[in-house]
Amino acid sequence: MLFSGNGLPVDDDILDRILTFCPTFQTLQSTMITSKTFYRVFQTHPKSITRAVAYNAVGPALPQALRVLRYPYDEYNTPDADPAAMAEACEEDHLISVITAEEKQKLQENSRIVVKLENIYSLRHKDRTSKTSLLISEESWRFQRAMYRIMLFCNLFPSTSYSEDMDDECIEKIRRQRTAMLREYPTTELRELHSVTKFLQGICEEVAPDASLVQMLLSTGPYGAMTIWENRSYDILEEDLEFPDFDDDDVDLKLITLWMRFDDTFGAGSKCAAPGGLQLYTEATQLAQPENLASFIGDLFSFTTRTSPEFGGWMRTDSYCNACLVKFLEEHLWIWFLDERIKGGWTPPENCWYGWNCRTQVHKRYHAETKNHLCVPIKGDEI
Repeated sequence: MLFSGNGLPVDDDILDRILTFCPTFQTLQSTMITSKTFYRVFQTHPKSITRAVAYNAVGPALPQALRVLRYPYDEYNTPDADPAAMAEACEEDHLISVITAEEKQKLQENSRIVVKLENIYSLRHKDRTSKTSLLISEESWRFQRAMYRIMLFCNLFPSTSYSEDMDDECIEKIRRQRTAMLREYPTTELRELHSVTKFLQGICEEVAPDASLVQMLLSTGPYGAMTIWENRSYDILEEDLEFPDFDDDDVDLKLITLWMRFDDTFGAGSKCAAPGGLQLYTEATQLAQPENLASFIGDLFSFTTRTSPEFGGWMRTDSYCNACLVKFLEEHLWIWFLDERIKGGWTPPENCWYGWNCRTQVHKRYHAETKNHLCVPIKGDEI
């Protein structure tokens, strides 16, 4: 065992582990100041300890948070930049290289904004009795990952990059750039972006008198939304809203509206090819749905092997239009209900030939109680 030289009966490996559990960079710095031994241990493994503390401070969305800081904005903040190159530049690094002192400070500043917004999201959408986030770890990670990606998007397409003399060709170039950036993400993660953006939109709508101003406020990103929430006003952001006086009809072309082109980015429904865009249901929409309902619908997909072969390839991770989802629910809810009754101790009697379509069960109680109607009809007009 490698004991430290200051008399502490503690293995250096244990001291290393202690340092990796520091919740913030300030805590790490303070710990090293208190003891030369801790400082020496840190100098032995600076990269791994710094990386561990960075994850503690920022969370699993650290790769997205670092990309916000390291993206070469100056190289691509022009309509002439190649869209593909923009999308591939400074990829989200899951190995995490050396983090500089300046990056540490900025990481914590951005993290405070994202955490505050998560607390607000939880307060408004999950539990109005708690001022701190009650999102489970998976939900929190998805929320923060989306928020950092929105932060990157807003930094890359700031309001100051637009001018009144832009022609249609220039506008189309910017649109292609934005589409390329969004297409780098899987459909489910795009939906997470959409859910979080709608949340930011809701904050802006509380202080903005019209839709055009909401779009302008959204261009300030998470920082702007946080400022609006804390001040209940957008006055402090006015210097950041340097937009030319576009006509309202042109706003969706020239302002940074994250969700306005998502329909083009998403595919169609998995089973019917309907171009539903953002109206499609996917597992990722759990961010915007009550937790119990989203989980319940997802669990119904475990019953697909007990219904028509038509549903054999239906998966909870696919995209569904409203008509397909309604059809799926109609065909599977009765199986869930049957299973729940059996779990509760109910023994199904003999099946009624007419199953759930039986008309007699409505007006004859004895028939309703002595026959099982949670079954597929084998007789009747609809067979």
